[in-house]
Amino acid sequence: MAFFEIAYGAVLLALFVFGANGYLLLFWRRRYRPPTAPPMDAGRPWPDVLVQIPVYDERDVAVRVVEAAARLRYPGKVAIQVLDDSDDDTSILVAQAVDALRRSGREASHVRRASREGFKAGALAAGLRLARAEVLAILDADFVPAPDLLERTVPLLEGARVACVQARWGHLNRSESALTRGQALGIDIHFAVEQRARAAAGLPVSFNGSAGVWRRSAIEDAGGWSDDTLTEDLDLSYRTWLRGWRMVYADDVVCPAEIPEVLASFKAQQRRWARGSTEVACKLLGPIWRARVPLVAKVEATLHLTHYFVHPLLLLSAAMALPLGLISRPGPSLWTVLPPLAMATGGPLAMALAACRGMTIRARLRDAATMTVLGLGLMLSNTTAVLRGLAGRRGEFVRTPKGGSSSSYGPRADSLGAAELLASAACGGLAAWLLVRGMPALAPFLVLYAAGLGTIGWGGLRGTLSQRPRESVSSALESAERFSREAPVSTEP
Repeated sequence: MAFFEIAYGAVLLALFVFGANGYLLLFWRRRYRPPTAPPMDAGRPWPDVLVQIPVYDERDVAVRVVEAAARLRYPGKVAIQVLDDSDDDTSILVAQAVDALRRSGREASHVRRASREGFKAGALAAGLRLARAEVLAILDADFVPAPDLLERTVPLLEGARVACVQARWGHLNRSESALTRGQALGIDIHFAVEQRARAAAGLPVSFNGSAGVWRRSAIEDAGGWSDDTLTEDLDLSYRTWLRGWRMVYADDVVCPAEIPEVLASFKAQQRRWARGSTEVACKLLGPIWRARVPLVAKVEATLHLTHYFVHPLLLLSAAMALPLGLISRPGPSLWTVLPPLAMATGGPLAMALAACRGMTIRARLRDAATMTVLGLGLMLSNTTAVLRGLAGRRGEFVRTPKGGSSSSYGPRADSLGAAELLASAACGGLAAWLLVRGMPALAPFLVLYAAGLGTIGWGGLRGTLSQRPRESVSSALESAERFSREAPVSTEP
């Protein structure tokens, strides 16, 4: 019993650390100030910019992002490079769009590789070898930048040892459903709280794979794009930081994109992020702890890279509830009081409420509840991803279909769906048993686990796509410009 109690205590302590760290991030967040670009030398031309657009089977959005990139305003030279690894008719559509740009006098190229080796990292590396520009702007296919994106981000690269400028993500389809609202809030927490906090505290800020501009020399100094993890953006961010470069986060520059509108797609995306961040942790935590950087930076980098370890910890806490109920006496006891205290730190909820900008209290609570259910429901799926990341075997980069995609892009029914439904039923039954035994402290958490696992399991089994009509290019650009105009410029938290 002593071993079980020690193990259970370790799980609870780890959950407490991850949850309580949210309050530290909220504290740092209050000190964030939007970055100010140094004045551009009047006698020096603006650096050439290459807009890189990695594409893989994106027939519904590929043309839109190419046309949006063509409307970017910039005083210097801008070239567009579409890195197309598609296996379907996306390549035909992209070729037509690029050809139209060339006929209009724009510099644009359509890069096709013989194989998809290295996935997105391999495509970006191949494009870099073909380019000469010093500044690289990266846009995923589902993003729609406002025309002023380059004008507002490239000057920020002029600071000392600035490797990258990351813009904040907006959401074109936030209001589509409860699922998109919950996801949007989760992404907003990352940008409005975590990224602001890390930038304010001088901690490593990560590139998020899109809506950012890079200095070519920083990429090359860090060893270039690497395909040995599924999150090449996170990997490169930390490698450049270890080389003495820094990232700038521009919270007042917003670049909108689409969020997955189907649970199966969302689930696949989260698995990729969980596995990829775990792979980066295995690869770089050693160098990070050996580096001559402040201890607080090492600790926060560790919590950042191991963030998805929360899901295995939640799964363990649920699995341990049964033996805990068997060995504990009915009524209040140390082991029945500690779990709620450890899991209900309120850190994630506090960050969620802080990230809800311009929303009513009712809407904040609604979206926070949805996000919580989704996050808890991923515990089994993301645990498998974390374990695969720890195993060190290379995984395939699985694209995330967006709403409105044709059925051929739809995600397959997820094999974990049945297991998640069984786990949901087990958590619900265990909650009822603990209530009967007179041990109610854990029951509310098990009920939440049951709701989350049931929701995620059912959505994964369905594996279908919605058929929302695709926004036109002009409509999406209007939305992007609205995001740009409405971006907050104050420092109010």
